[in-house]
This record gives sequence, structure tokens and C-alpha cells, in this order.
Amino acid sequence: MKLISLKVLNFRNLDKLNIEIKKNINILHGGNGQGKTSILEAIYLLGITKSFRVNDDRSLVKNKEKFYDITGDFLKETNKKFRIRIFFSWDEGKHVFYNQEKIKTFSSIIGTVPIILLSLEDLELTYGSPSSRRKFMDILLSQIDPVYLQSLKQYKKVLLNRNKVLVLINEGKEDVNGLIPWDQQLIEFGSYLCFKRYQMIKELNPLIEAYYRQISEVSEKMEIGYQSSFKLNSETAEEVNQQFKKKLQEVQARDINYGSTTVGPHRDDLIFYKNNQPLKVFGSQGENKTFLISLKFAEAQLMEKHLNIKPILLLDDIFGELDQRRIKKVVENIQKTDRQTFITTTKADKFKDSQTNIALIKVENGQVIYET
Repeated sequence: MKLISLKVLNFRNLDKLNIEIKKNINILHGGNGQGKTSILEAIYLLGITKSFRVNDDRSLVKNKEKFYDITGDFLKETNKKFRIRIFFSWDEGKHVFYNQEKIKTFSSIIGTVPIILLSLEDLELTYGSPSSRRKFMDILLSQIDPVYLQSLKQYKKVLLNRNKVLVLINEGKEDVNGLIPWDQQLIEFGSYLCFKRYQMIKELNPLIEAYYRQISEVSEKMEIGYQSSFKLNSETAEEVNQQFKKKLQEVQARDINYGSTTVGPHRDDLIFYKNNQPLKVFGSQGENKTFLISLKFAEAQLMEKHLNIKPILLLDDIFGELDQRRIKKVVENIQKTDRQTFITTTKADKFKDSQTNIALIKVENGQVIYET
């Protein structure tokens, strides 16, 4: 998958931008606050239909304007071109178009342009709350598996309704049997989410370790552990279904007392390990970033395997703690896999040793000043 042109109007601090993408690796460089990350955010929006920084589209509109408009022209591996456009205005809300056809359900387009993002905010994957790690799993799997995305949407709805029933039971306004239909749906959708996450981690782990070794040139055991809120070590979806059902029955009284569902995929977490020790405790900043870059490369390979499409990589100012040797290794890996990549940095000279098929694009005051 390649982005061949990008048009942006009134988005963040970008007034009017029109870029033709000619190279595979694109280094967006310039000072802080010039619009580099806004360009990545616009590309991300075309693939995921949401920003990776905020939830409210109104905050994406340039100051004093009333709308934003983003259009991307893409080229598939089959050499077939297509266009995605996202328009938002204060009056009309958000609209998504595929080749000028208006998309009714935004989620139906997710996966059309596979996107892998690594930003400074992704440091939260290691040091932050479990919700950030669950979001990472959900975004990756939703792009790979449309059934996962639909199951996730249904699970959230069922969870909300089940919690309401739990409160009513606690208050004596509902019989405990009122949980039965919600439990059945929660188990159906939730066990699918847990099973797919578990299988995804098993696929990612050997890839992460291999990429980490390539970049760092150090042989370390790097892996992800999936921490489920119920026993989860099964190879079939049906077994996971039965395990979730059993646990939900065991904690029913507790859930009623709390007025909240205490087990399920909404409570699960990931732990990143270095040599069987938590990375956030025993890893340096440089090792953490190397791990996260390895994770993103592993994601890209997994996505390519399942979709038969090379995803677009977005790397936002993440080379701060990496030495020149590791940066060179990262760029070499991108060149070898032929994945289109956009990298933001304040210092373009970090990439002076890796000029093959690289475009240096200077961004200043929301404008592309020159390209080389």
C-alpha cells in the first residue's frame, strides 16, 4: 500500500497542504510545532477514521475555521488506485468517502489502508495504564479482522447494559435472572476478543524478538505476556468461551455488589518482558524504544501476512534515545521490507547515512518548504 498524494485543508495548524509522495521513506523534519505530526495525524485519520491524539473532531479544525478536509490517493499492490476523503464541519459533522461514494458506517472502511503508528504517546504502552495496551490490541486486530471489530463494538454495548442490570439488582429493582441474556452475549463476544488477542500475542512474540535482535545486535529474550482476568491458556475459541462462562458465574455476587463487570477483555492487560523481567522496571529508555520499534515492525509483518497488504508506517519523533547505529538499522529494515514509511524528526542529519530512496521533506509553519 502506498500513499501517492495527500491534500489537507484547515486541519490542526495546516492551512492548505498538497504533497505528492515520490519516495518510499519520507523524513518530515523541522522545528517543534511546525506541522510534522499533523501530517502523520491526517494520514492516520484516512486509515482509522479517528485521530490518535484526541477524540473530538472539533479540536482538529484549524483555529477560526469551521471545517477540515483531508484527501488521500492510494496505490494498491495490484497497481489499482483509490481515494479516501474525510470531511468534517461544525454544522454537518463527519463524512467519509471512498472513491466519491459516501460511507455510511465508518468502521467498514477500517483495514482498507492498514496503518501502523509509533509515537511518543506509545511510551504509554510500557509505562501507562492497561487501557492503552488494550487499545493497541484492538486497533491492530480491528484492521486485520472485521469480525473482531464488530465483536468489540457489540461487546461494549452489552457490557454497558449488563452493568446497568447489575446496579438494578443491587438496588433490589431487578431479579438476578435479568443477567442471563446479557451474560450469554457478553460470553459470546468477549470470548472471541480474548481468543483473538491470545492468538495474536503468540504470533507477535517470535517476530518481536527477531526484530529486536536485528536492531540492537544484542541477543535478549523480548516478549509479551497476555494477562487475562480469567484462566486463558486454550487453543480453541470454544474452550475460551467455557472458561469465561465459568469465571463470570464465579464472580456474579461480586459483580452485583460492585454494580460493575469485573472480568472480561475490558479488564485484560499486557506485560512486556526483557529476559523474563518487566521491561518497565528493568529496561532503559533506549531499550524500551527499541522494543516498541520491534513491536511495530512485528505488527506490520503480522498485518501483511493476514491482509496480503503492506501497511503504511508512521513513526513520530521516536528516535531521541537511539544512537546512530540503531537508527541506521531501523532504516535498513524499512528499506528491506519496502514498506512506505513517514518519519518525523527535528534533526534530519540523523538520517544522513541512509539516503537510498529517502525523501527529506522540510515542514515549516504548516507548509512543505522543499523536498529532496
